Amino acid sequence: MKKNRVITYMAALAAAGALLAAPCQAAFAVPIKTVYRLYHPGTLDHHYTMDANEYRVLGSVGWQQEGVAWDSCDSSAVPVYRLYHEGTRDHHYTKDYNEYRVLGSVGWKQEGVAWYSDEAEGVPVYRLYHEGTLNHHYTKDYNEYQVLAGRGWKQEGVAWYGVAEDTVPVSRTPIMGVSQASVEQMAAYYRKSVGESTYPASVYTNYGAPTLQDFCTIVLEEAKAEGVRAEVVFAQAMKETGWLRFGGAVKVEQCNFCGLGAVNSAPGNAASFRDVRTGIRAQVQHLKAYASTDPLVQACVDPRFDLVKRGCAPLLEDLNGKWAVPGDGYGESIAKMIDTMLQGGR
Repeated sequence: MKKNRVITYMAALAAAGALLAAPCQAAFAVPIKTVYRLYHPGTLDHHYTMDANEYRVLGSVGWQQEGVAWDSCDSSAVPVYRLYHEGTRDHHYTKDYNEYRVLGSVGWKQEGVAWYSDEAEGVPVYRLYHEGTLNHHYTKDYNEYQVLAGRGWKQEGVAWYGVAEDTVPVSRTPIMGVSQASVEQMAAYYRKSVGESTYPASVYTNYGAPTLQDFCTIVLEEAKAEGVRAEVVFAQAMKETGWLRFGGAVKVEQCNFCGLGAVNSAPGNAASFRDVRTGIRAQVQHLKAYASTDPLVQACVDPRFDLVKRGCAPLLEDLNGKWAVPGDGYGESIAKMIDTMLQGGR
């Protein structure tokens, strides 16, 4: 079936070869610059997406997460389109609007703009085709492009361009928004980093979170309630507590996961909360105080909420000099942890 479908659409393309490509459609800005790559060992397909949630979900249902494929522009005059064929469950990507139009007329579902090609032509992304599997493959790795050519893949040249690494903007990580990390991802990141045995189960059994899974579930629930990203809450808590090992001005039984009120010279000032959920809720509310001017959804349990200038730090990187001393890369370090967690690494 797959081969017949490919023959059909290639014939349609040949018939339409004399048509001029349509003008670029109005491009919408894509807020995420990273394009992720996945591989399915069963179908031998690669998949590419800028949607970190799609990357996470596919990783949980048999796809191997292969990390960052390349970086894309926010927008440009050269959109790259995505199509899907329900019969073969294939995705196809092209910057050729004529190809996009023709495939849409022969059974492919047009899914709009996937990302944008860099008009400055920073990093070429190459396209290959395998007649045996009828798959296309895309890579910015020229060595991979050459190696695959020796294994039966037909080189089809440059498909589009990614952004050169030295021109990728400094990371800007929003605190508010829909959570991308799942309970399983947070728990897996913890296990890979310090091992599940590090989790203080003997203490938190008495504070409403007897297992690591329980702790991560609370983080996701409390973050969602106020519109804060769960991965921000979790990564910050791990940074502030040394992966729940504490050891500084705050003790494990205080359920204070972000150092609220804590000063090493005056450890008695650190806030204490009655259980894990309340402590996480206070952290979420404190982050929301910095990142948003929206009212709280739940009753305030953050003792320092009113001390914050509302909305002064909508991005993690804005916390430098506010939550932490300036120049120490506090926000960037948490953003890096989030990237590692979402990519399933350490």
